[in-house]
Amino acid sequence: MILDLHVHAFPPRMFEAVWRFFEDQGWSVHRQHVAEMAATLAAHGVDRAVALSYPHRPGVARSLNHFGMDLAVEHPIFLPFGSVHVDDADLRAVADEVIASPHLYGFKFQPLVQAFEVNDPRLDYVYQACLEASFPLLMHVGTAPYGTEHVGLVHFDRLMERYPALRICVAHMGAFETEGFLHRLDRYPDMVLDTTMINVETDLFDTRWSGDAARLQRHADRVCFGSDWPNVPYPYQLALDSIPRFPLPESAWPGLYEDNARRFLRLPSDATSEVV
Repeated sequence: MILDLHVHAFPPRMFEAVWRFFEDQGWSVHRQHVAEMAATLAAHGVDRAVALSYPHRPGVARSLNHFGMDLAVEHPIFLPFGSVHVDDADLRAVADEVIASPHLYGFKFQPLVQAFEVNDPRLDYVYQACLEASFPLLMHVGTAPYGTEHVGLVHFDRLMERYPALRICVAHMGAFETEGFLHRLDRYPDMVLDTTMINVETDLFDTRWSGDAARLQRHADRVCFGSDWPNVPYPYQLALDSIPRFPLPESAWPGLYEDNARRFLRLPSDATSEVV
C-alpha cells in the first residue's frame, strides 16, 4: 500500500485558476479534478492521499475547508488538510473548526504563494492549538522552485525555536536547503520531510537529491513519499519511481511509501479507504 502525503485538491473553478497560473509560467500540469485524481491514485496502488488546499486571498478559507470536509466523505481515499489566511478576522474560529473536524487531518501552509511570514504573530494561536491537539502541519518553507522573503531555513528556525514540539512536515525535503532541513531532524523529533518532486525527471529545476547519505539513512523513518499530483509535468509513475533513487536500502522503501506518513498522521495501522 502507498500513502501519498502531498497531493492538491481544490474546487473546480479554483483548480482551473491554479492550472492557468502554472501553464502561464511554462509549467504543465495534469488537469484532473478530484474524481479523476482518485482514480489515478487508486490505479497506482495508493490507498490514501493527503489532499492539500489553501486560500490565496482573505475570505475563502472557511469555504475551502468545507470543500475538504465534503471531499473526505465523497472520496474516502483523500485525507484533506485545512488552512487559514492570516488576514482573516475570524482566523481563530476557522482554525478551531479545522481542528475539531473529523474530516480534516492537519493544516497546510504555503507561504511561497500565500505570501505571509510563518512567524506572523497572528499565527501563534494556530501553532499553540496544534501543540495542544497534537495536530499536524505541512508547510512549504523551502526555497524551491524559487525563493522569496517568506521562505527559507531562517524562517523555519525562528518558528521551531518558539514551537519545537510542532508535529510538522517540510514539503519538498526543504529544497533548495535540503541538507539544512535534514540536520533539523536531529533537533525536532516530531518533524518529517516529504519527497515531493525530489528525484523526479523534469527540466523545471534541479530536483536531484543531494545531501549526507548517512544522515538520510539515520532518519529514513522520518521521510515520507509525496507526489504533488496533479500539479506536476510528469506521469504519476515517475513520482513513485523517485524513491529507489535515494541512497537508502530497499528495506526502507515501505516506510517511505506508507509507514512513516501513517505514523506522522497517527492513523491506525488498519485504517483503509474504499478505493474509488
